[in-house]
Order: sequence, then C-alpha cells, then structure tokens
Amino acid sequence: MLRFFRQIRQKLMEQNKVQKYLIYALGEIFLVVIGILIALQINNFNESKKDRAFELKMLSEINQELQSEISDKRSAMELFSQAEYSLNELLKMRVERSYSRDSVDIHLNNLKDTGLFFPYSDGAYEALKSGGLDKISNDELRKKLVRLYSYTFDLMAIFVNELARPSMISKFEKFDEIFPPELQPGPEGVIIETYDYSNFEKVVQSSEFFELLNTANDFIPSINNRLESLLRRMTEVQLLLQAEVDA
Repeated sequence: MLRFFRQIRQKLMEQNKVQKYLIYALGEIFLVVIGILIALQINNFNESKKDRAFELKMLSEINQELQSEISDKRSAMELFSQAEYSLNELLKMRVERSYSRDSVDIHLNNLKDTGLFFPYSDGAYEALKSGGLDKISNDELRKKLVRLYSYTFDLMAIFVNELARPSMISKFEKFDEIFPPELQPGPEGVIIETYDYSNFEKVVQSSEFFELLNTANDFIPSINNRLESLLRRMTEVQLLLQAEVDA
C-alpha cells in the first residue's frame, strides 16, 4: 500500500502537477491522522475496559468483605441489645425487689459476657486504594466508601478499643469480685468457668452491685447505639456496591 502511494506521488511530481500533488499529500496526511486517532481511541477503549474490569473485581471483593463485616457487627449488636435489656431489668430488680430465679441467671449471664474488641477487615479496600480510588466511576459510591473506611470505622475502633475499653475491663473485674468464678472440668477434660449466683439476694442491694451496674451502663448503651448507626451506614454502602457489581 505504501509503495502504491509512493508511485502515485512520484508520477504526479514527474508530470509537474503541483496542485494535484498537494491535494494528494493533504489527503495522505489526513489518512495518517485518522489512523492515529483510531489507534488512540482503540487503545483508550482497551484501557477503559481494563480499568472497569479491575474496578468491578475490587468492588466485588469489598462487597463480600463488607457482607461478612455486617454479619459480625449485627451479631455484636444483638449481644449488646440483650445486655442493655438485661441491665435495665437488673436495675428494676434492685428497685422493685421482685424477680424470678431463672431471670436472674439469664440477665446476669448477659451482663457477664458483654464485651467487645472492634476489628474490621479492609484488605480489599486497601488494594483498591493502592490501585487508585479514582477508578471508582460511581461518585456517590466512592465518597461513601471512603467515608466508611477512612472515617467511620476508625472512629468506632477508637471509641470501642480505647475510650470504652477501661469500663469494659472494670465491669469484668467487678463482676468476678461479686460472683467469683469457679473452674470445673468440662466435656473432654476442658476446664470451664462457672458462676454461682446463689448470693444474688444478698448482693443486689449492695453498693458493689450498684457500681457494677453503673460501670456497665457507662458503655453498653452507647456502644449499642453506635453499632446500630454503623450497621445502617455499612448496609447503605453494601447495597450501592451490590448494585454497581450487578450493573
């Protein structure tokens, strides 16, 4: 093809047909420019496909990771909701001096077991972040994803792991002082802790038990409320992720 064009150009110059040669030359330049533009467009299209494929892969992984986190945090909130209910019931028992033996055991166990360390998985998000958050084409999703992982999770971790931690530890210590645990052999020789609440009637009106309830009240309702708010935001982002992956 190039040889054919060179032959035409040479013939035109030999015939001294300058005007026709210039028209031909401009046409040849035009064709070259068009070819370059088409090549650039194809290259940009291929790059866009690669970026989109990377984006969808990362968003899919974040979506799966976030679904697992939602399940974990929902379980934690259920425990804290039970603990908050039990805390209020134990306060009522102290005031009203009326309770059943079975309910005492249930509410004390709920109070005893309540504690939380707040980890969260962000491996998929960090992988996308290292590849460039600008690859997220959905502006709303990008903004909410960044806020969730770079602000909301960190804030919750600081509150639970640092600010509320002393009250949690104090609650465990006070509980064990009032109801000392006993070590007993369990199934297959495993040593387990058991608690005897038979002294509840004696301690329910004590200042030590009131301090225990106050200490639990310092962190259980606030963590429960924060978990509820966090789950709303996590679910909102997860639904946006799912819609983007399914699009």
